[in-house]
Amino acid sequence: MFNYIIAVVLTLYIYAPCFAQERESDIILKNFKDYFNKHQTDSIYHQWGEEAKSTVPKAQLDTLLETQLYPLGDIQSYTFIKQDSALVHYKLNFDNTALRLILSIDSNKHVSTFLFQPYTEQAKKESASVGAQNVKNDTASTIDHLVDSLALKYISMPSTSSLAIGLIHNGRTNYYYYGETSQGDNTLPDKETLFEIGSISKTFTAALLANSVLLDSIKLDDPITKYLPDSVAQNEQLAGITFQNLATHTSGLPRLPSNLLPTEPLDPYKDYDRTALFSYLKNYEQHNKPDSLYEYSNLGYGIIGELLAYKYNSSYSELIEKTVCAPLQLENTTALPSGDQLQHFIPTYNNKGQLTPHWHFQALSGAGSLKATITDLLKYAESNLNIPRTPLGKALELTHKPSWLLSETQDLGLSWNINIEDFQEIFWHNGATFGSSSFLAFVPGKKTAVVILANAGQSVDDIGFSIIKALIQ
Repeated sequence: MFNYIIAVVLTLYIYAPCFAQERESDIILKNFKDYFNKHQTDSIYHQWGEEAKSTVPKAQLDTLLETQLYPLGDIQSYTFIKQDSALVHYKLNFDNTALRLILSIDSNKHVSTFLFQPYTEQAKKESASVGAQNVKNDTASTIDHLVDSLALKYISMPSTSSLAIGLIHNGRTNYYYYGETSQGDNTLPDKETLFEIGSISKTFTAALLANSVLLDSIKLDDPITKYLPDSVAQNEQLAGITFQNLATHTSGLPRLPSNLLPTEPLDPYKDYDRTALFSYLKNYEQHNKPDSLYEYSNLGYGIIGELLAYKYNSSYSELIEKTVCAPLQLENTTALPSGDQLQHFIPTYNNKGQLTPHWHFQALSGAGSLKATITDLLKYAESNLNIPRTPLGKALELTHKPSWLLSETQDLGLSWNINIEDFQEIFWHNGATFGSSSFLAFVPGKKTAVVILANAGQSVDDIGFSIIKALIQ
């Protein structure tokens, strides 16, 4: 079965006039078809530019062709799909299947990008739509090319699998899908694909806390001992820790509790329950004084989620779905996927490209337990851009309020990192589990947002920052 992940991607883009680029790519593709059907690997490699050859050894191309492509049979025909600046997309019809080839040619008329992907009719329709927009909008074309170039480089890594990207810009929403939902299944992710979002869950937990502050008796400067059982609250080492401290990572608590000793190291939070958390807090010895410094703490956000669940005699999952997801119509954002959601919950791969378990949470759910689709998370980003005139909208607005100064160019809201660049506030958060990576950023002043989801441990932060900065320039 074709596995695009070890296909060759070379991001050596040369900006030539479109008509010349397309003509040269057609010549290259015609020759490739002839060489391929005769299994003339040396001739195929001869079409590559010197920089491409220095990046990818011939042995790697040999492996790709012999183990994955030649077994598909001859190339019967090919069809032009679209062109994004230097990248030309084709559909290749083999005896046994169809694949997408993404090609670019350098100034010496040699191959500089050579990537195979699974081909679907859905992908073709989305690409055609983007192509139509490109004719009318040079800015959109530039962004499409940037997204493609970054995404194709990412999914070419041996450890990655699929990537979903959502953008809000200039009043428009666009989605991009790459790779395979499961290694070897030839299936692109789509709007229903469910990803782990890791620590982006903290922004939902902060919204839950802010909502309780606005609608209930909870105050941000309340000491957490007020909401703990008496046997735990009597620990004087907890005195002075407030919800505000927990929400801004200034509580003095460590990143993780010392009694987190997972029986399954690849699913580290699975067995850590309320009993274990309260036992830790009961015996806690101060790590750092509250308000003394910033120290990122999964433990702190786990405590927020668990104390709110404890106060309302509920579970974190139920509170999030009722308080945040339902009002925003986020139908596929949950800590506990069930029913049809499970069919779309894709596997996860670690930094070595190996299958690794999904993470499960109990008492530390508020730190990173949520799963979401790209459409839900972009809708969530849009709600943070255009605050709804509802009680929850006021809660979202409260999470944006700068609450801790990290540096001259970075503030911290309730969970949100706030970067100041070119007089614009960029709100962002990322997330990671052993087998997933996520990124969400929005710029209220530009009504712009970016969401990136991947089912691999390889970070997507660089992609996210590159796109959001390009959009707001």
